[in-house]
Amino acid sequence: MRTRIIAIGVLVGASAFVVNAQQPKPGDTTQRATAAVTNQTITIAGCLKEEKDVPGRRPNVAERAGVTEDYILTNVKMAQSSAVQGIGVGPLYEIEGIAEAELKKHLNHQVEITGRITQTSTGATPADDVPDFQATSLKMVAATCPAP
Repeated sequence: MRTRIIAIGVLVGASAFVVNAQQPKPGDTTQRATAAVTNQTITIAGCLKEEKDVPGRRPNVAERAGVTEDYILTNVKMAQSSAVQGIGVGPLYEIEGIAEAELKKHLNHQVEITGRITQTSTGATPADDVPDFQATSLKMVAATCPAP
């Protein structure tokens, strides 16, 4: 009887380990979505912000010194006007390829951005965990961002 109880306990513990090992990690979804749409032109919508204004993000040394600024699209979803539909996208993207002056004009606006998700560089630091979006065009949709 005692052997049976121990055997059942071992099986339950092993089952819990296997189930836990199969659960995706929080970043896995974004990485799979990024890999699925890399090199496809898509249109995404979201709220354009400076990195310093995005909760949980910290600007790097150059940004804090005012030399440069990263622009982040938050609350991202596929735009209705996108030629590609039915794929998942991550919640945040760093916008590249649009002039900084143009991005500044649309801070805290709801925008649609067309371009491609690019893989993060191999020398990326842990702080650089937001995928890049290489944009080819930007269109303002609303002068304010909806509540998250």
